[in-house]
Amino acid sequence: MDEITRLISRIDSNVLTSSDLTLFVELLKKSHVGMPGLEKLSKDDVQWFQTYAFTLKKVELLKEGKLYDIESGGDWRQAIDDFSKLRFLVDELEEKNLVNEVAWYIEGIALYNITNPDNYKKYIYDKIRTHLEKIKK
Repeated sequence: MDEITRLISRIDSNVLTSSDLTLFVELLKKSHVGMPGLEKLSKDDVQWFQTYAFTLKKVELLKEGKLYDIESGGDWRQAIDDFSKLRFLVDELEEKNLVNEVAWYIEGIALYNITNPDNYKKYIYDKIRTHLEKIKK
């Protein structure tokens, strides 16, 4: 699929954004059925890309000088269908010392500090690339 190649190219150029992934998720939700090269795509895959987009948005907000933006960067309910995937990924990021001071508030607010934005972004990019390559096969 050309879109997957485009996203991998944006990762290689270090310019992939959460908006790119959000658009990709919408494309997958609308048209993946019968799309050549995506026969093995599952709902689980789509949910992972939602989660990656959310975590990528967090580093974008940080680079804009917004440590916490509840409206667009903390409340996962509008962006993610499966909370357990976010919880799993944030636990993984915390284990790798890429985030700290993790707090889960009010049934849907996920706050944490990114300790090293460049390494955090690279880690998320690696997760995205691996997943894109998996669904491309």
